Amino acid sequence: MGHPIPYRFPFAAYPAVRIMLLLMAGITTAHVVKISILGGLLLFAGCLLLWGLFEFYVRKKLILAGGNLSSLFYMMMIFSSAFFMHQAGEYRKLTSINDAAPVHLFEWEQAEISGIVRSSGRSGSDRPVFEVDVTSTLFQHTTEWQQPYRIRLYGDRNQHYQIQAGDFIQAMIRFYAFPERRNPHEFDYGGWLHNRKIAAHGELAALKHTKNSGIFNWGPFRAYVQRNADLLFDREYAGLAKALLLGYKDELTPETRLEFSRSGLSHIMAVSGLHVGFIVAPFWLIIPFLWGSEKGKWFGLIMLTVLLTGYAGLTGFSPSVSRASLMAWLITYGKLFHKVRNSINLTAVAAIIILLINPQQLFEIGFQLSFSAVFIILLLMPQTQKMVPYKYRFGIRGAFISIILVSIVVQVGLFPILIFYFGEFSIIGPVANALVVPLLSLTVPIGLVLALITPLSATVFHLAAKPVQLSLLWIHNVAHSLGSHTFSYITFDNTAISLFFVWLCMIFLIASIHISMLRWKILILLLVSLNVMFMELAYKKPAYKTLEITFLDVGQADAIHLRTPNGKHLLIDTGRWSPMSNSGDRVLLPYFAHIGITRLDAVILSHPHADHIGGMPALLENMEIAKIYQSDYEYDSMLYQTMMNLARQKNIPITYPAAGDIIETDPALRIFIVGPEHNTPRDRNPNNHSVALKMVYGNTSILFSGDAETAQEARIANRYGDFLKSDLYKAGHHASNTSSTEVFMQYIEPDITVASLAFRNVFGHPGTDAVTRIHKYSEKQKYTSLEGAIRFVSNGNQIHRLNW
Repeated sequence: MGHPIPYRFPFAAYPAVRIMLLLMAGITTAHVVKISILGGLLLFAGCLLLWGLFEFYVRKKLILAGGNLSSLFYMMMIFSSAFFMHQAGEYRKLTSINDAAPVHLFEWEQAEISGIVRSSGRSGSDRPVFEVDVTSTLFQHTTEWQQPYRIRLYGDRNQHYQIQAGDFIQAMIRFYAFPERRNPHEFDYGGWLHNRKIAAHGELAALKHTKNSGIFNWGPFRAYVQRNADLLFDREYAGLAKALLLGYKDELTPETRLEFSRSGLSHIMAVSGLHVGFIVAPFWLIIPFLWGSEKGKWFGLIMLTVLLTGYAGLTGFSPSVSRASLMAWLITYGKLFHKVRNSINLTAVAAIIILLINPQQLFEIGFQLSFSAVFIILLLMPQTQKMVPYKYRFGIRGAFISIILVSIVVQVGLFPILIFYFGEFSIIGPVANALVVPLLSLTVPIGLVLALITPLSATVFHLAAKPVQLSLLWIHNVAHSLGSHTFSYITFDNTAISLFFVWLCMIFLIASIHISMLRWKILILLLVSLNVMFMELAYKKPAYKTLEITFLDVGQADAIHLRTPNGKHLLIDTGRWSPMSNSGDRVLLPYFAHIGITRLDAVILSHPHADHIGGMPALLENMEIAKIYQSDYEYDSMLYQTMMNLARQKNIPITYPAAGDIIETDPALRIFIVGPEHNTPRDRNPNNHSVALKMVYGNTSILFSGDAETAQEARIANRYGDFLKSDLYKAGHHASNTSSTEVFMQYIEPDITVASLAFRNVFGHPGTDAVTRIHKYSEKQKYTSLEGAIRFVSNGNQIHRLNW
């Protein structure tokens, strides 16, 4: 009895998949491994030369060995070509950004620019936003600079600008400081701008001149359809209509976007293959009439090309639409001309084309979600549908079941990517999609046709759009009803990178479930990857035997988060408040969500000024707070009264510690209150009634003095003297000249001093005298205004700086 023939995966049936994987590997390697562009070119040239040598010469001499080596160098050539393409793209991007570096010397100054508008829209804060390819810049009305660069401009939200993509403009602008990532959780806005080859951003102060540049651009066509949507639908529905039909989400509120995301419906606003399918479906009905002649076939293909290109242009050529359009074109070409049609291979071809045009697309979440979703559907749906009894697979009931199955497969299949990027996973998605997707099959094509022809008779078509508007209302209500509750989603933190390998193994295991010799191999890989994931999670799980201190960058304010050795969470001060924003919503809540914290064991408020309690209302409304410690200085402000009322409503205990008290939150820590003193005479300055404390962990100590100024520092120094000696000191009152006084600093003598303040502030902080004293008495000085958030960790013996 012979040995069984081992299973061999039919790679020859998927040539595009192999090329796609090699391109992805090359691009990813180039992203991680940094070598010179010349090195990348030499690598590609060497692989190309070796492939040519073995393919056209050695292979003729040594058929077997030459063929194998030829295949090896062919794969290396594809890999190295992707490596070099990514390098070349990065080199061009960095060169254009570096060449425009002189504009940063004019931050917060005005200049006159001339250039071509690349795109227009609205920002998340509802401000008009424009990307402009600048050709000329006039500085200080005298110096003209001809260096081209790209800038992102923000307009006045109350002004209507007659600007669209493709226009030539002359405008007065004001350069902003280029954004930096200031806190561990924050979106890297500056990096995002650089990835879009944007070298600067600023404010559109005045528009001096605008005209059509004469250069073809899809922008005017998009603007035309968007204006028609405004005419066609009532104001409250126009924004949602633009999102569903065109993928234009700028007019949606953050709350609406969040509800769609948490209900599992965000994909319908991404304009994906679902939309392309609805647009192309009517065309497929006429394909049988085109099969009869060669001219008919080419006519049909040209019609489809125009249709797909037009819709992709309308949506801004997003990765999902580009992928779906390419696939639809390739499938139609195969159907018309009787070519081999393999959906997995065609999807890979679409990915190859997009990556060849722009290798950076590989790192865009839209690309990753779009192609992952399609491959998951193609690999898993055939096996999933077999679980449905045969009699339920057809008709209306079968279509309804298919919608639910596709939603479940995609949601579960995209689980690692969704939690990696968003930290949330919708569990209500299948229900929401079953309620919404059937409507889209009519809403999308009808709504788009009406938006194209509305100018013929705005009144008539406005009435005709009422059914579409009702479906928009239904979709919005489904998203709101299902996405606004906590039961609709679950949150995750500390995602293991190895989860992606588990994910791949599970997908391939399900896809190969009927190939016995392959599924056992994949099952072994799955078990190995599961063990690796558990080891990674165990390694990443914090032991909580260290004290972590994070001085968050909240501008001209204080907010310090402490994670204690036993896993307790303390917050000292909560940042600033202003009529436009507050540190709670802007910094603290996103930060705590990022690290998976929903409960604070204690909040210590040094005193009731707005730059120390500014984030409290937001924290009280959105987080569980076990206890509040604060100064006994009552303050007559609306913010203070709001905070106190919220705390009372939630029955949160409030304690007023004084010198000599001890705060007990973690048995590993000792927190000694050194100020304010009992019965301190009340004066008009709340700063001198700050809660000041010394925190001791093992042989290390930290001193926090709030905004204590000269008078309180003198009282603390006189009472505690050498007890104030600390390894780490939070500079009082944002390093003003009236704090960190000589009599105070001579007792502390810290190794490290941290000052929390804004780079630009009206108070002139840090004070020159204070900086001199801080430098005199401490070895290291750190300023959040210069470095952003600053983190330290203490093991009980030493305090070290943590990078983030």
